[in-house]
Amino acid sequence: MRIFAVLHGETDLDTEGRIQGKSDYPLSETGKSQANEIAKALMSKEITLIMSSPQNRAMETAEIIAAHLGIDEAKIAKGMKLHERDFGDYEGKLISELDIFALCSWGGKALTPNGETIRETAGRVIPFLNNMLKLVFKGKTVLLVVSGNVLMVLYWYFKGLPEAGKEYSINTDVSVIHEFETDEIPPDMLDSQTIMGKLISGNAQGSGNADRVLSQPEIDTLIDEMAAEAV
Repeated sequence: MRIFAVLHGETDLDTEGRIQGKSDYPLSETGKSQANEIAKALMSKEITLIMSSPQNRAMETAEIIAAHLGIDEAKIAKGMKLHERDFGDYEGKLISELDIFALCSWGGKALTPNGETIRETAGRVIPFLNNMLKLVFKGKTVLLVVSGNVLMVLYWYFKGLPEAGKEYSINTDVSVIHEFETDEIPPDMLDSQTIMGKLISGNAQGSGNADRVLSQPEIDTLIDEMAAEAV
């Protein structure tokens, strides 16, 4: 069974290079144009179900796509656990001001003050996907409309946790259609107890010292440790 995923179109915060996370901005005019273009590229994919993050920017993108595919927008499923990560005190900050690798990599343990770590994001997305595979997605060709950090978790879910010292190279251009096969999901991702154990182990909390950013050597060491744990 195939599952496709696309990113939502741009918002004004995207244009400014800012983190928006839980912030609920609508699409900009550029974002609407992007959604129309990706919709045209999806017309040959025989999508039968669209599930979107419940946030405005994703739902708007999904509605534009649905109109092109002849799917009633009222039938767009809201994936209530697919909302973008809550970046807490970092919401609205310029991405260039932060160590995004430390904040978003599997092995990174940088704190997210008053927000959600990437592992906490994975901890809600992966069990949700397992339930959807059993209850909703079976026999359908699914399109997921999400934001960047949830897309990263999708790659972990369908392709396994990153190898030591490197993350998956993910093209975050809005024009890209990401394609996954459900029969390629690593077995441990389908075992909720196993994956939750990995997610919890050594997990930084979503609160703490806002000034604490890991150095690159610390990041590399932590990635190596987590890769060893995942074997």
